[in-house]
Amino acid sequence: MNERRQNMLSRKLSNRRLLVDLLALFFGLGAWVGVNGVYVQLPLLVNNAPEGWSLPAHMVMLVQFANLGPILYTLYIKYSKWACDKYITYVVLASGALSTFTLAFVYNKTSIIFGNEHSTALLSLMFITAIVGCTSSVLFMPYMRNYREIYLVSYLVGEGLSGFIPSMVALIQGVGGNPECLNTTSAESTKPVFTPYYPDPRFSSETFFIFLGTLLFLSYLSFLGLNNLSVARGERVKHPGSMETLPTDTKAPTSYKTDSGWTMPKREYFYLLLMMAVICFLSNGTLPSIQSYSCLPYGNVAYHLTVTLSSMAGPLAMCLGFFIQTPKTNFLSGLTVVLLVLSGFVCYLAAESPTPPLQHSWLGEFLVVVSWILINGLVGFIKLGITTMFRPDPGRGLYYTGVATQVGSLIGAIVTFVLVNHVNLFHSYSPCSMIAVN
Repeated sequence: MNERRQNMLSRKLSNRRLLVDLLALFFGLGAWVGVNGVYVQLPLLVNNAPEGWSLPAHMVMLVQFANLGPILYTLYIKYSKWACDKYITYVVLASGALSTFTLAFVYNKTSIIFGNEHSTALLSLMFITAIVGCTSSVLFMPYMRNYREIYLVSYLVGEGLSGFIPSMVALIQGVGGNPECLNTTSAESTKPVFTPYYPDPRFSSETFFIFLGTLLFLSYLSFLGLNNLSVARGERVKHPGSMETLPTDTKAPTSYKTDSGWTMPKREYFYLLLMMAVICFLSNGTLPSIQSYSCLPYGNVAYHLTVTLSSMAGPLAMCLGFFIQTPKTNFLSGLTVVLLVLSGFVCYLAAESPTPPLQHSWLGEFLVVVSWILINGLVGFIKLGITTMFRPDPGRGLYYTGVATQVGSLIGAIVTFVLVNHVNLFHSYSPCSMIAVN
């Protein structure tokens, strides 16, 4: 059995250009690194932002407004006769890098909108980086069909690393520990007043955002290499019905050429698209919006570990694509059921805030962190499995996968934003409230 796995891995690693793998990986890295990077800074941002614990819900909603990018792109390819995906990608990546560098210096600037204070600089610049991520679903990933199938996994691993690498850096950065309650009672006050003090991390958010901007710039350079280096152009293939005439590597083994006879039952085709929409309803819409409510009652450290470690779980699960065959639909369905159960659990914890079960105990912290890690790992693996199943489609399979991703994410974000900000289903927790009462 071990020898068989080694032979399988050997075949996957043969007849490929590692430089093209690296370029595809960094190209995928630029898809969501800006948005994911802001998310892993949330444990440091929510305590100072005027939006407080509802900041994640505002960010998720803003990311969905960034679907304006793929909508405009869809209208463009429908009504324009000039296909220039390459140049659109250049502009998108360059805009993302520039906005992230700018974010490093103005992320804490606020302004008054409709009588309320908002983190306008943070949210507006994040909107630009979100356009990069949203557009990648219908622009970046379908672009990888221009290359041999083996490089799609490299791209997807890079897309997963867009969460893993910022999480690793944020884990090193830390949050300084749980807050301390300081007595800030004034001489005129008749009741004691305690204010939470949050220790400083190892380095600032400014440094972190500069690091993110550098990663986006590297992604831009990698896409430049994919289009201009001869070693990368030699790994391209020609697909039936493609919008561009691409040079085909005549020396490539026939097993890597597109199989125009690819088929999938119609019911399974739409079922997988629906599954992708449900997964993204949870992972891109609902769960990020309520994460602060499910984690922060267990402490700032628990929230920090949840955000960073769960962001690593997705790309680690995607790395399994190098070692396993394409999963079956029934297997993905079973994993989706497990995901729904875990998602229901963390939503229950969020609804019980500010006093969820097992609060102030190591078991409660352990369960909430592990649950979020498993959720993100399952999301990453299921999304990879569905995308891999659609990869041989000579038609628009990957495009419709991207559409399902954005539709599910948009619906999830709208529903949860209303629940968080208007229904008041979720409530914040103050670490010093009990001291003040006592």
